[in-house]
Amino acid sequence: MSGRPDALRDGTLSRSERSELRWFDVSAYAVPAPFTFGNSARNLLFAPGDIVFDISVLKETKIRERATLQFRAEFFNFPNHANLGGPGTNVSVPGSFGRITSVGDPRQIQFGLKLLF
Repeated sequence: MSGRPDALRDGTLSRSERSELRWFDVSAYAVPAPFTFGNSARNLLFAPGDIVFDISVLKETKIRERATLQFRAEFFNFPNHANLGGPGTNVSVPGSFGRITSVGDPRQIQFGLKLLF
């Protein structure tokens, strides 16, 4: 089946109407006739954006004149914000069409210790 549906009207929902279960109005789109492409434009709808805030903290300590110990802590997605994935856009799969079924990575913390000489 074609991945591009027939657009019956504008399927964009206002921000207050959107949720993970209904990101856009699925009734505004229909399955195109067999062996045809849908009439909707490419990249017509937008997925939710990502809020990403990464932090790195570094501490260097001199051990001797020619040796330094470096401690590093890195935090990815520091506020642990749930970054939603894109909604299902294949009109031929009604169970996921217009629904968000994935999220991005949770907070990740990484520590490192390095000896420089």
